[in-house]
Amino acid sequence: MSYNMAVQRFEQGDAAPMPGAAFLAVFAPRADHREPQYSYWHISADDGSTADVYAKLADDSLRSLMISRFSGGTVLDMLVTFVGLADAVVLPPGCPALLAHEGQRCHLPEDLRADAVVVQAGADVERILRNC
Repeated sequence: MSYNMAVQRFEQGDAAPMPGAAFLAVFAPRADHREPQYSYWHISADDGSTADVYAKLADDSLRSLMISRFSGGTVLDMLVTFVGLADAVVLPPGCPALLAHEGQRCHLPEDLRADAVVVQAGADVERILRNC
């Protein structure tokens, strides 16, 4: 898919940092190319799915993450795993916010709360993106 999705953690409606350890645990083992000066990581999964990820680690945390030019499959499962570990949400353009669990809804900015949906696997993300 050729568009960008932001990933962000929220606390009481405001953006909050995400744990860098969650990013490193999920994505770093599958990074086959990096360009640190651009905060760029190319991710390749065993099923052949890929994604471009932009994430700048600073002080063991991330302020935000962007996933771009991603395919369906395992890379989206990895994304769902990451948002669960980081207590983050996925913000696809023109679609509802994708929550890791229902408890995150109250922390979203007010305008994102009503339509937000919980995802449990990459297949959920693919289904929602197809229907937006």
